[in-house]
Amino acid sequence: MFSIPVLHRAKMSLFGSTSGFGTGGTSMFGNTSTDNHNPMKDIEVTSPPDDSIGCLAFSPPVLPGNFLIAGSWANDVRCWEVQDNGQTIPKAQQMHTGPVLDVCWSDDGSKVFTASCDKTAKMWDLNSNQAIQIAQHEAPVKTIHWIKAPNYSCVMTGSWDKTLKFWDTRSPTPMMTLQLPERCYCADVVYPMAVVATAERGLIVYQLENQPSEFRRIDSPLKHQHRCVAIFKDKVNKPTGFALGSIEGRVAIHYINPTNPAKDNFTFKCHRSNGTNTSAPQDIYAVNGIAFHPAHGTLATVGSDGRFSFWDKDARTKLKTSEQLDQPISACCFNHTGNIFAYASSYDWSKGHEFYNPQKKNYIFLRNAAEELKPRNKKYPTTAVLPLPNMSTREQPNRNDAQVFIWTI
Repeated sequence: MFSIPVLHRAKMSLFGSTSGFGTGGTSMFGNTSTDNHNPMKDIEVTSPPDDSIGCLAFSPPVLPGNFLIAGSWANDVRCWEVQDNGQTIPKAQQMHTGPVLDVCWSDDGSKVFTASCDKTAKMWDLNSNQAIQIAQHEAPVKTIHWIKAPNYSCVMTGSWDKTLKFWDTRSPTPMMTLQLPERCYCADVVYPMAVVATAERGLIVYQLENQPSEFRRIDSPLKHQHRCVAIFKDKVNKPTGFALGSIEGRVAIHYINPTNPAKDNFTFKCHRSNGTNTSAPQDIYAVNGIAFHPAHGTLATVGSDGRFSFWDKDARTKLKTSEQLDQPISACCFNHTGNIFAYASSYDWSKGHEFYNPQKKNYIFLRNAAEELKPRNKKYPTTAVLPLPNMSTREQPNRNDAQVFIWTI
């Protein structure tokens, strides 16, 4: 275990007699039926940030145990140790001078990289608990990723200044700068692939072998603003495509080299209310985060509606939807084994500043979702495709939506 200062230690177990991440396990929080800040009865992370939580990341498998990083609009980055019994211990924190929009780990688990609205990115050495600036942009830095290639290692930052930059952490100048067609809104990296989604529905795939270069520009499969993206792998653990979420409550599954593009690539609706006709139109919410289970390849989505959902993209089936929390779910991630699902409950600014309540507490929850994320048996004895619901004038039909929910009869 790396040695970082302990800022606070709980004086007692926060989780009663619970052992491990038991679904619906005992907790001293959220046990009353009238309290809907934790309707799933999941484990609460102690000492959460004081403002909106924009990003979460678990430590890589090289570290013994699990450590969770969160960045927030309180300008801070916090680290917790997650123990086997579910107890969380705050370990350390660092500050920016603006909201923290993204975080990631180095592959050896010794450093954390942070991106901020203060137009900088920092490297936090967890052994010394020192943070230094490693990147500078002309506008807020929206995304940050660590790249570990056979012949180089670097940090990739995407910014609202319409650039993608690659940094050797030992140098104040970027190794490479690539121009983007618009502001960077979201990105993901799974070597040797990177995907960057921009404003105006821009979508670019990069190859990272030898040196980063543009591989392909893709016409967006979504009609509204991009919000989040996550790369998925094939059966031999190679990146093969990505899931892209938008503010319109829709996710696209897109393969880079599909065998049958018309069949393999599809979109599906999510994070919407149950209205099905003009007298009860649907409310549509942003998809704030997408995360793929590291073992099963199934995925989780979280949204402004205050729910998380689990999906099997291969069977095109929804596995589970949570009860509704009393505020949006702003970020999510899995630990490296996939037995812990972390999600943040906080305001996501989707309704603007006027709906921000500074008195509303923020939360990070931990859930044992390993069983819930197991893929469905693909050998269905009898299947049926659900018909499309009657749609209100606020949304248009998509030919692929009818393919999404396949249920065993």
